[in-house]
Amino acid sequence: QGWWPTENEITGSARIRWDTDRKCAMETVLQYCKVKNPKKPPKSYLIHAGFEPLTFTNMFPSWEHREDVAEITEKEADAWNKIILVEDVLHKLCQTQYPLEELQARPLPEGVDPLKLEIYLTDDDFQIALEMTREEFSDLPSWKQVKLKKAKGLF
Repeated sequence: QGWWPTENEITGSARIRWDTDRKCAMETVLQYCKVKNPKKPPKSYLIHAGFEPLTFTNMFPSWEHREDVAEITEKEADAWNKIILVEDVLHKLCQTQYPLEELQARPLPEGVDPLKLEIYLTDDDFQIALEMTREEFSDLPSWKQVKLKKAKGLF
């Protein structure tokens, strides 16, 4: 689990790229585990930057522990000292539907593209929130879509 210096708040497209990179890395880890032992893949755990265990760092002869990274992680990560399975985090990042209230609240759930909040709604919530079907919405010009999403708190 990487880290960002605290002075660089990540939002917008940088957040989308960050979440996409994390998803790809976690999918790669899980696929590697399946190839390693197809019958019983080993569990993979999330390791936060600055808190790498010796079993991990000993694989890299020139590993340097950075206390500044550990301090950032400790402040920023809510679960830096817990055992977390990669598959659980990946499941959260790959969630495809959220209740309308969660998409109108800030901060948004991890992995959600803030420019396309409407795609995470169920068909019923979409109809309620935007007062039209997905097909009717997609037929609108993009400027009208943006205007409607702003008016409904989905932008």
